[in-house]
Amino acid sequence: MMQYDVESEAYMERLVVLDAETTGVSYQKGDRIIQLAYTVIEKGSVRKEKSVYLNPEKKIPPFIEQLTSITNEQVAEAPKFDTVAPELLEDLQNAYFVAHNVDFDLDFMNNELEHAGYLPFTGPVLDTVELARIAFPGEEGYRLEQLSNVFGFDHGNPHDASSDVAATVALLLRIFTEFKGFPKETLEQLDRISPMLKSDISPFLHEWTLLTLGDEIKDHDVDVFHGIALKKPDPATGPFYEESVSIEAILDRFSDQTFMQSIIPDYEMRESQLDMMRFVYEQFQHDRFGCVEAGTGTGKTLAYLIPAALQAKFNNETVVISTETIQLQEQMMHKEWPTLEKMLPFTVKHALLKGRSHYLCLQKFENFLRYDPQDSYDRSLAKAQLLTWLLQTDTGDVEEISLSAGQPKLWQEVASDGSSCVSPKCPWFSRCYYQRAKKRAREADVIITNHALLFSDVQSEHQIIPAYDTLIIDEAHHIEDTATKQLSQRLDYIQLAQRMNDAAGREQETIVSNELLNYLHGDSQEPVRQLAVLAEALHEEWNELFLMLSDYTGSSAKHGETGQQAKVVDFQEQRWAKIHEGAVRADETFRHLLLHVRKTYEKIEDELAEGNPPPNASRELDRLDDFKQAVEKIYETFYQLFFAHDKQSVYWLESELKGPKQSAVFHGAPVTIAEQLADRLFAKKKRVLLTSATLTVKGSFTYMIDRLGLDDFPLETKQLESPFSYQEQVSFYVPEDMPLIGDAGEDYYIEAAAIHIYRLAQVTKGRMLVLFTSYDMLKRTHKHLKTLFDDSYRVIAQGIHSGSRSKLTKTFQQYDQALLLGTSSFWEGVDIPGDHLSAIVMARLPFSPPSDPIFQARSNLMKAAGKSPFMHLALPQAVLRFKQGFGRLIRRSSDRGIVVVLDRRIKVTRYGHFFAGSLPGIPMQDKPMDEIEQEVADWFYPKQTGVNKHEFNSDL
Repeated sequence: MMQYDVESEAYMERLVVLDAETTGVSYQKGDRIIQLAYTVIEKGSVRKEKSVYLNPEKKIPPFIEQLTSITNEQVAEAPKFDTVAPELLEDLQNAYFVAHNVDFDLDFMNNELEHAGYLPFTGPVLDTVELARIAFPGEEGYRLEQLSNVFGFDHGNPHDASSDVAATVALLLRIFTEFKGFPKETLEQLDRISPMLKSDISPFLHEWTLLTLGDEIKDHDVDVFHGIALKKPDPATGPFYEESVSIEAILDRFSDQTFMQSIIPDYEMRESQLDMMRFVYEQFQHDRFGCVEAGTGTGKTLAYLIPAALQAKFNNETVVISTETIQLQEQMMHKEWPTLEKMLPFTVKHALLKGRSHYLCLQKFENFLRYDPQDSYDRSLAKAQLLTWLLQTDTGDVEEISLSAGQPKLWQEVASDGSSCVSPKCPWFSRCYYQRAKKRAREADVIITNHALLFSDVQSEHQIIPAYDTLIIDEAHHIEDTATKQLSQRLDYIQLAQRMNDAAGREQETIVSNELLNYLHGDSQEPVRQLAVLAEALHEEWNELFLMLSDYTGSSAKHGETGQQAKVVDFQEQRWAKIHEGAVRADETFRHLLLHVRKTYEKIEDELAEGNPPPNASRELDRLDDFKQAVEKIYETFYQLFFAHDKQSVYWLESELKGPKQSAVFHGAPVTIAEQLADRLFAKKKRVLLTSATLTVKGSFTYMIDRLGLDDFPLETKQLESPFSYQEQVSFYVPEDMPLIGDAGEDYYIEAAAIHIYRLAQVTKGRMLVLFTSYDMLKRTHKHLKTLFDDSYRVIAQGIHSGSRSKLTKTFQQYDQALLLGTSSFWEGVDIPGDHLSAIVMARLPFSPPSDPIFQARSNLMKAAGKSPFMHLALPQAVLRFKQGFGRLIRRSSDRGIVVVLDRRIKVTRYGHFFAGSLPGIPMQDKPMDEIEQEVADWFYPKQTGVNKHEFNSDL
């Protein structure tokens, strides 16, 4: 038998690691086990391994056959569960039950046991999904296959129970090894949390803690403060070696294939990349602005990083690089920057700076560990993950940790904000992650940030990002939308209601705990009690105000693409007068409460300074201060939206059709931001580069220059074509037998679209991304597709299947024959290289919904200026998004596939040529669907001659 060399032999008395393959996910709906495998480990040794197929007494669905490779023939003569149950129960005696997702396997096993007449297993359990989340909080995913790849386990047959058990055993031992390396303080904190977890891990934690007693901290990189262990910050880097270097020398290195392949093994020289590098360098040398459209595959990131590094080092100044997406920031930090360092003969200090809410506040986390009135399983698991993550992270950036599902609200409770670590008085100040990030930024040559923080800095009069004269904006096509969002206001019911509940003590103690309240003198207790009364009064006013807003929203509201209803506010309308009166009443109570909070805070602060307060008094005072600042911020937004209207802004209300009665959200946004960008950002910089893969409309930068306020700046433009051979890699079709929606009506159009998607998917074997402009059309198309496809295909739809864009994309990649249906966010930022994606279908051309309040206001502004909103706004926006959608297909030089546009407006309207003309020389083929099917079959399967198109659509 295999012997495991682990120190845990003494307490790994008996573990049974089990996996079950089933016909589906619900025993109650008739699903049964078809394969059972388990391994018995006793005192560190494998004592037994068992694997058996089981007869489920029902047909195995085709999808499960495909997933598990277990056929109906294999289980036809297999034993039934009741014949293996006695042996299984004997092996489970006095054992831990271990599984990867213990709820699933244990539930199925217990249901089968009860069905066979046995008692269910009620012993201790270990869930390796849960424990892996705690041990490795930064992993992208926790599927067994993913973790096996990360740690190098042999897991050749996923969804084979034997292989799954072997991988789970290896994972469990890897988890135990990780836990044993935790310092005593972390183990003790985890033990306090453990009763809320699924895994009965407490005995193991006790044993591992005992092993640390009497020892000094093994890991000298660990810092312990207030009972919390965290990784010490990395020491500063060594000396910097200066060496003169020119752009020509760098270009020579790029042209040296041997040198470059020593850094990037698969490097291919791209002339367009060298052209862009020269262009950026020239703009910086002459203090000019530059605008570069660089096609996919150009290598634009490295093409601007090199000039940025030269500009920073040899002019002793800071260069700021801003991107829209975290994905590009991570790529820059972990892929492009290491390459840059190998190429340059000098060191360039760089720093990643994000908004405060990205960083953990250690003071808040300490308080959160000590007192959590809303404790639950998910929150306890998140606490455990945060505790172990602190031993690994240098940055405290939320992007490094994969918190358990549904925890964005929890992160808000522990994230840094405007009241966090504002001065050295905070005990955690020297360890504060946000302060560290700001320090690194002050010392950096190049700062990498995001568009949201860039415009937050503009709003704060440049108080966040250290001073700089050179700015590079990547993903620049997002600038207008992001700037608009950052310069906007948003107010909802929950923002204040939850704060008032805290103050009134509806769910637990008031904002001041009973312990502190009892300590205070009588004349200090009364203001606290009065605060609760005022909070209750404001809550009632707030509730009434938002009920009126929701009623107002429902009148003649227009429905958005994700199902909300929206209504532009007319402040002169008679119906608004009643709401204004309610806002005036709320304003009076609001100001009274704020004044009372400030006086209460000062009174408690003075009394605590004079006496001998309880141990947690300073934290209590911090909580009250946090409350005060949060309510002041809400009041500022409230006042701006209800009483300080800007004629250059648009105001609207939005609510969910099926949401609660107070679900209205009040928005205010600037109609145009060109002037603000020009005056508050660009005019303050000497050198600016804007770049993206989509900046031009039919070869012209005019639209982007106008929208971003760049007309009056010394701007040079350059358009660089992609190095990809699109004519060889892409076929582009428009089915001539698709109806026009205006002629046929929406119902018939959606039905026809579903049939065309189905027919194409039969040829491409799935591997298809279908892009919609309306969530309603997506839902209705999905409904048709579900009736057309059998179980061998998976149709994954945004909004219908839960999960983020990233999660849905990963799910799509897990299946051989799958379709992914998405709306707005899927038109860009989705990277599915290789064989996983072979076809993109656009259900409609991506025009902005005319009901969008900001789009409406901008259209009205253009009409007033005598311009066509369609030609100057709607069409350019749609073309840029169309190019983004098209770009999802070809991400590598080896990718190939088809793009099908179902919307015939691209062919039959006078403006259709703007879309086709913006693509890199790919001919648009307008043909009947029968011909397209055959050509697509020939395109994907050129060796299979004589393919009959009717084999793809015979059932239609």
